[in-house]
Amino acid sequence: MARMASKRFTFFLAMAVTMTLSGCVVESGGGGHGHVDPPPPPAPSYPGCPALLGSGSSGVISLNDWRGDYASLESYIAPDFFIRHYNGSGEASRIYSDQDMDDATFRIVPGLADDRCISFEASNYRGYYLRHLGSDIVLDPDNNTLGFSEDATFCPRPGLADPHELSFESCNAPDSYINIDDYDGHTYGLYLDAEYSTAFEEDATFLLMPPW
Repeated sequence: MARMASKRFTFFLAMAVTMTLSGCVVESGGGGHGHVDPPPPPAPSYPGCPALLGSGSSGVISLNDWRGDYASLESYIAPDFFIRHYNGSGEASRIYSDQDMDDATFRIVPGLADDRCISFEASNYRGYYLRHLGSDIVLDPDNNTLGFSEDATFCPRPGLADPHELSFESCNAPDSYINIDDYDGHTYGLYLDAEYSTAFEEDATFLLMPPW
């Protein structure tokens, strides 16, 4: 009898526990019962090129008619000298051969960092863009980083030496412009600088034209 009573007690105890737990959900993790981790905060939106913040947004030339097309850039102060890439470096030189023409032809695309500005993609090296690396202008492949995108984005402005032509301000280095310098008797180096002189304004002004 004692064993039977004990079995009945155990049976009814188990039933009571089952009924008490019915409908309950046991959760694991999260630091406690019913805890749900909040979603991560959204990534901050990119505010655009530093060169366009505040009053910098005025005076940008969109070049909408050129976007997607190929173009060449002739120096304002050194006629017949065109921006080109050579062995990964930017320079300005005279054009003699088909290879020179290819190296001096760029596709105008919406700015990699900010589509209010533009980027220069090499016609003969798809996915390679003119960018500034410190004060040097070089040709590098896009590595899909914000830093590269900003380095390879330039905002067209009315020419510093002639408002009918163009100057190209750096996206992430406000008041710094692509310019030619250091003529060695054959070519000019291509740089990014911020200066305030008539000579610099001439060196930083270019004529945009169809390629050969």
